[in-house]
Amino acid sequence: MKNLKLLPLILITISLTVMTSCSGDSEFDASGEGRGGSMARFTFLKGYLYIVDESTLKTFDISNPENPSLLGTENVGMGVETIFPYENYLFLGTQWGMKIYSVENGPVPNYLSDFEHSFSCDPVVVTNSIAYVTLRSGTTCQTGEDRMEIVDVSDLRNPQLLNTIPMQNPHGLSVSDTVLFVCEGDFGFKVFNIKDRANPELISHYDSIPSYDVITNYGRKELIITGKNGIFQYDYNDPYNLKELSQILSAQANE
Repeated sequence: MKNLKLLPLILITISLTVMTSCSGDSEFDASGEGRGGSMARFTFLKGYLYIVDESTLKTFDISNPENPSLLGTENVGMGVETIFPYENYLFLGTQWGMKIYSVENGPVPNYLSDFEHSFSCDPVVVTNSIAYVTLRSGTTCQTGEDRMEIVDVSDLRNPQLLNTIPMQNPHGLSVSDTVLFVCEGDFGFKVFNIKDRANPELISHYDSIPSYDVITNYGRKELIITGKNGIFQYDYNDPYNLKELSQILSAQANE
């Protein structure tokens, strides 16, 4: 297999993985809009860089890449783990739930609402006004069952739970059109049909692919999956039958 094909996206994957939560479709264009993996602690939106730590959300102007400037620091409460951009909004995954911020009226985010759940680690992705949130056990921030929650965020000030899907040990996730990809840690990698946005239908379960996070390249219909065995690239033109394109194995996998 040709590992060279991975290199342009590997750099993005590594940068996203370095700043992950409790233990990507990665695009960046001239307009300054980007999307990272669901476990990322930073993202780009409208030419600005947003970074979260456990309690703050920082906004940087990166119009001059050699001299980025801090525009603001928002106190967003304890337990913040991940950040995900969608349209003019930022969705923060926290140990207590999901926080929604707006950048409609300027680069410094304004708080809109909270969606609360039991104390648990939870990355989030959003598409078509629906948020998909995974909650898992086996961490220092776990209470409750392993599951995926589907949340209606069409009213950003009043998010509503639509459905709960039992899972095994869900980690990162990604959406591509009507397909949802969910990492299940040591239990593998799952593919869902989400034509019915509130009712994901499991179409494939690859239990031989330990997975931590996933990023999608919609234009090329390719996935990058990170996990304990390394970094793997797949073709998902047929989501019922993923085809491995390349791999970079970890030292653990080579033992």
